[in-house]
Amino acid sequence: MRRVVPSNNMNFCLFVIDIQNGFIAPNTSHVIQRVKSLLEQNIFEYVIFTKFLNTFESPYVRYLNWNKLFSETEQKLVDEIQPFAKIIFHKYIYTGCNEETLSFLKKRDIQTVFICGIDTEGCVLKTAIDFFENNINPYVLEYYSASNGGDTLHQAGILVLSQLIGRSNIITEPIDKFNISNYF
Repeated sequence: MRRVVPSNNMNFCLFVIDIQNGFIAPNTSHVIQRVKSLLEQNIFEYVIFTKFLNTFESPYVRYLNWNKLFSETEQKLVDEIQPFAKIIFHKYIYTGCNEETLSFLKKRDIQTVFICGIDTEGCVLKTAIDFFENNINPYVLEYYSASNGGDTLHQAGILVLSQLIGRSNIITEPIDKFNISNYF
């Protein structure tokens, strides 16, 4: 399948956040097939996955008493998308925007990032804002994102993101190789 090349020669990538066994529950399970269908289209030259790894010293344990994602089983990317995961960055906090990912993007002159994953009001939101503040244009793929807190928190994350990165940077409908160029 042919990859889309943006008309202004800007490089772009897909950033898939934390679609891991430990984050899959009734409110998030629908996102697996959606993301898999997006990946199967082979639109993006670069697809970056993040994996959240919790530690016993984390602020999540210390301040929120959240004791998940310690085991390899919970930390593993879901089976359906694992075959697509060639580039994986580990993270220990909400954001996937760190020195490692910024260096990767800079070396490839990637200036636009399409972001999806779990949780919209947490890791997706924080990553999108951090990319924005690092002068990388983030598009949040609402259709391919979800929240363990349900649709109310998912929509709250989208509302805050529309204010902080711009409503035009929230893509609500499914994307494909034919309509992705509309965002450049």
